[in-house]
Amino acid sequence: MNTNTLSTQTQFPMRWIVSPRYDLFFFMGSCVFTFMFWGVYQVAHHFKLIMGGNSILITYFFFTAIFDHPHIFQTFSRTHLDGEEFRQRRFLHTWGLVLFIVVGLLISLAGYENELILFAAIFGSYHIIRQHYGFLKAYKNLHRDTQKYDNQLDFGVFYLGMIACFFNDYTGQENKGYITIYGNIKAWFPNLPDFLPELIWGVFLVVLALWLARQAWLLVVGEPINLPKMMFLSCALGTHYFIFFATATPFLVAEALETAYHDIQYQGWMMHYQQKRFPTIKKIALKWFAVSLAYGLIVGILEIYGLYYQNKVLMLLFVPFTMVVIYHYYVDGLVWKFGKNPELRKLIFEQGGK
Repeated sequence: MNTNTLSTQTQFPMRWIVSPRYDLFFFMGSCVFTFMFWGVYQVAHHFKLIMGGNSILITYFFFTAIFDHPHIFQTFSRTHLDGEEFRQRRFLHTWGLVLFIVVGLLISLAGYENELILFAAIFGSYHIIRQHYGFLKAYKNLHRDTQKYDNQLDFGVFYLGMIACFFNDYTGQENKGYITIYGNIKAWFPNLPDFLPELIWGVFLVVLALWLARQAWLLVVGEPINLPKMMFLSCALGTHYFIFFATATPFLVAEALETAYHDIQYQGWMMHYQQKRFPTIKKIALKWFAVSLAYGLIVGILEIYGLYYQNKVLMLLFVPFTMVVIYHYYVDGLVWKFGKNPELRKLIFEQGGK
């Protein structure tokens, strides 16, 4: 019996990418880290903790040093440690990475470092949304949940919900024409009409009603429903609604809340990949996690001091790390295209089956 089928005797068997426990912790349940960071921010704000009671930077430091930059570093196990991938895109992973950093430094020297930070945040949101949708498609494929009508509804309810949340965060700004990143650090951003998120949200609610009706109909007629897909959708959409609709947080805190779930999700994904791709390397996942955490602490300390002291030299110093983040966003959209790499697809999903 397939170990990833929760029960082959039930009417609605569930299949998983790795295993029920693994998936529920890393790919779904890790959404609790979003709420954990909200708690860190609230506690720091209430008790006026370290750094002059600066709850924004406290939250951002824990996020960037322990969660975000470690997950960025994990990408190198796919791009540089994996010989097949490195040979396929050697220029991108060597001189291409150098060019990313050079471009970032030139942008900063030209006085647009604030816009670079904002661009990285927006590109990051797109990256997170795409990763969530990748997991959604994985659970659909594992359950052969590929009927045209279901595909359209799943696509619509996911992207409309995510886009509505995103636009709600980037419209209705108190001061039009720019976004406050932190303190006096502001970046230009075009004025967006206030009605836009409401319009998208209204369309989302209509599609959501149709999606729920579809699940109810499947139950009525006794056809299988995809419970892992439903749970994953609830986690992804629920956290984004909490961040961008239910709460009002500063820019850096919103970034931490949005990305924390993604970071743990990605760590779980990379651990699974590393153990599959490099089975002969003892404790490969633990070794990469330890090095990635050390990397994150170094970068986090540089960033936090640069922001806290508004130090131009320090802020210029961590521009290369920002460009490594953008490099990660870009290459991640290339190196996990399973349609173009059947061998990798089989390697990753062989336990879950197809």
